[in-house]
Amino acid sequence: MVKKPSEKATERMRVFVEKYTEKSGTYVSPVEGVTEQVILGLAQNIDDIGRPLCPCRFYPDKNEEIKHRTWICACDDMQIYKYCH
Repeated sequence: MVKKPSEKATERMRVFVEKYTEKSGTYVSPVEGVTEQVILGLAQNIDDIGRPLCPCRFYPDKNEEIKHRTWICACDDMQIYKYCH
């Protein structure tokens, strides 16, 4: 069975994505369904490790990765390319 993120974390990430894109001039993925999956992945990481670590990458050790901040949403790629990909 696939673990689902909490409603609280999911809503937190939906609001974050909406506000961040408004303020920063960035965009969500143009591919249908991708944004929702990213939001769910971010929310799951909030529940699991307490930080919105980008769910699009593999991390041997998520707790070690959050120390570097490179892939904490909004990740470096999002800030450079202006959309989530």
